[in-house]
Amino acid sequence: MKKTLLLQTALVATAGLFLADIASAQTKEVPIALTLGGYFTTVFKAADFDNSRTLNGRQSNAFSTDAEIYFNIRGVLADGTVIGGRVELEGETEGDQIDEAYMYVERSDIGRAEIGSTDRAASKMVFGAPVAIPGYGTIDPTGSIAITNAPTGARTSGNFTKFSGAVDDANGINLYTSANRYFGSKAGKGLQLGVSYTPDGCQDLTSTNNSAFASAPTQIGCGGGFTTRNDAGQVSRAYTYAANYLESFGAFDVGVFGAYNRFDIEANSAGTLANGSATVLKSEGLEGWAVGTTVTYNIGDGSSVQVGGAWKKEEMGVGPNDERNVYTAGARYLTNGTNPGSIGVGVDYAKTKADQGNIAGNTVSGEDEYTWYSLGMTYQVARGILGFGGIGRYEYEDAIAAGTVVGGTAQADNNAKANFAIVGVRMDF
Repeated sequence: MKKTLLLQTALVATAGLFLADIASAQTKEVPIALTLGGYFTTVFKAADFDNSRTLNGRQSNAFSTDAEIYFNIRGVLADGTVIGGRVELEGETEGDQIDEAYMYVERSDIGRAEIGSTDRAASKMVFGAPVAIPGYGTIDPTGSIAITNAPTGARTSGNFTKFSGAVDDANGINLYTSANRYFGSKAGKGLQLGVSYTPDGCQDLTSTNNSAFASAPTQIGCGGGFTTRNDAGQVSRAYTYAANYLESFGAFDVGVFGAYNRFDIEANSAGTLANGSATVLKSEGLEGWAVGTTVTYNIGDGSSVQVGGAWKKEEMGVGPNDERNVYTAGARYLTNGTNPGSIGVGVDYAKTKADQGNIAGNTVSGEDEYTWYSLGMTYQVARGILGFGGIGRYEYEDAIAAGTVVGGTAQADNNAKANFAIVGVRMDF
């Protein structure tokens, strides 16, 4: 049986979270109800680290877990309007114990509004390179880096789906047009628009400030009133505009994505905040753009081939005319979509180039570069149970050579390389 792009592409799973509620809106009144969901992932990882200051002394193998429990609240009014909410509880002790918490209102003929702590529209509507290893790779290389222990410079080099100023999970509002879409050949195809506004980069009553720039974020919560305007390195007044378009052409399903982001960076009385070796400056009107696509060819009998890629360009606020560019590409073959017994094989690639900007307020030139390659395989054990594994390599090159004196201080060696292997299981419930 032919599969649709939405079912085949893991990249748009987050978009399906809000599309599913709209599609199931009813004209019959339904009382408020609570359901549970979530995921649990366990992986074993091993790595061969290059001899560098940032990676010396690390264990070459380890176990990692990542889990969340979702509390889904939903009710339907007599006129078909759906009102609900969602709270995401981390499955392990973390500084941000509640990942997301938001309410929503939606109508199938109008659209959806989300208010609270959740990802911004660009992160939920993205199309790009298929991911070779679930939870790792091109769609979220920053998350992958944190797990594989790349150096600080690489960890702050940014990822594709989340603009520096998008401050995902900060309190804000998201608006989407109807999932019925427009200008498509049939229902569920065509154009959908999304917009997000975040007044301040804060989350919950007491939480980290969600600054993409803070190397050691302080506890800055939203509190019960109005937030301050001079939190060092915190994002404020972030606007995100996104759109995607879905269409089928015979055996091909095509998804196209685009987004624009604009935000400010706050500052304390000193006016700066360290971001690794660079210094973030108070800035207004920083901008970013992103485009991406996923193309699926349905071979038949449930098998398909996916190819895709994306590009993001954004200003960083670490110096005059500074910017970051992220390029991703990937391909994946699935034998039977998400059905039990389906096997997937994929490869992906990501390249990040970021202007150094400045070090401790001293203007410097050159680009930091981060490169990621991975090859992965998945096996759908049963519905909701996915086994996976893969190998990969990452390389980080600092624009400033070790020993270079900047502002009277000799710079350390931040370069790093590693080969790694991962095997794991993910349960979605």
